[in-house]
This record gives sequence, C-alpha cells and structure tokens, in this order.
Amino acid sequence: QKEITTENGTKTFFKLPDGSSVWLNAGSSLKYTSMDAAVVREVDLTGEAFFDVVKDAKRPFIIHTKSVDIKVHGTQFNVKAYPGEKTVETSLIRGSVEVLVKNRPGESYLLKPNQKLVVLLDVPDTKTEAAPTTVHRNTPVVSLKNLTYQQGDTTAVEASWVQNRLVFEDEPFSEVALKMERWFDVEIEFRRKNVKEELLRGSFENESLE
Repeated sequence: QKEITTENGTKTFFKLPDGSSVWLNAGSSLKYTSMDAAVVREVDLTGEAFFDVVKDAKRPFIIHTKSVDIKVHGTQFNVKAYPGEKTVETSLIRGSVEVLVKNRPGESYLLKPNQKLVVLLDVPDTKTEAAPTTVHRNTPVVSLKNLTYQQGDTTAVEASWVQNRLVFEDEPFSEVALKMERWFDVEIEFRRKNVKEELLRGSFENESLE
C-alpha cells in the first residue's frame, strides 16, 4: 500500500495507477494499492481531495473515509473529510457518485452534478475553553445542498482550492479560520469570541497571509 501526504501550507497533484487524477489539499493523506489486478479500485482518504476518476465499468472506484464511503461512476468531485471537523462534504462537479453514510445502514445517496451531501457528525468542540462537549445522536444528520458559486464565477467554491484560490461565500469566520490555518500553516486564535460567527465572503489568489 502506498500513501501520499501533504503538510499544512502545501498541496499536491498526482495520478493513480489506473490513470485517475487526484489533487490533495493541505493536511491530508491518501492511501491506495497498485490497482493493477484489483477487481475494485479502493483508496482511503483523510482530509480533502479533488478527484477526476477514469471510468471503468468493470472495476468500481470506492473512496473510504472515517464517516462515509463513496462509490464513483467516472466523474469529477471533491471530498472534504478532515478529522475533528463537524461535517463531511461530498461535492459533485460532473458525473455521478453514490455516498453511503456509516451508521446509517441501508441508506445511500446518489448525487447529481452541482449537488453536495453534507454529513453532520458527533465531534467534540476542542476549541472552547471549557471541557469539550459533544451533542450525541444515534445517527449522523444528512443534508443535500446545491454547490456554491460566486457571482460571475464558473468554478464552485467547494473546488476552487484546486485552482489555488482561497474562496468563501457567507461562511462563519470560525470555518474560514480553519481553512486559513491549513492554507498558510498557521494557528489562529480568536481573542474576541463574538466574531467567530460573523459571515465572510471573499476570493483570494496567491495572496500572503498579511
């Protein structure tokens, strides 16, 4: 088994043995086998990656994350599954993917282009000064949404990082800060907690942190 990893502040592009293309975002890892004689093409993702999968009807392509499994039918899509974050997102650009949510047996979600599936998880809030707290649910909460586009932009916000653009549209400052921490390899501390839920929008390309 091979593993590709990225540190915070870095991204990488590579091709899998079957010819599929992968863009791996900061602070992420992808494990895979040679795929040469495999009946099923399988990879394990931690973090975020954009995939352009070569279609092969005889050999399904499956992405495993901690919370969801994604069956691919030759397509372009983004998967965001960072440890410790409260959501896992699968964003479909074109083609077709089927998402199976762990702890929701028997359920699967077939996405159409420009849709994303958001899975809300049980994750302790480690950023609070008090003891970590978790709201426990028997099963993850699942919602189907449309991809986000900024006015005049043809690239979805969810996949803009592949073009080396840091983009957010009406996102809480707390979530933007997580993106910036990985993007610039820094740690961000909120001295005024009341600004964490401020909604921000912006688009930056090759900008320094300053």
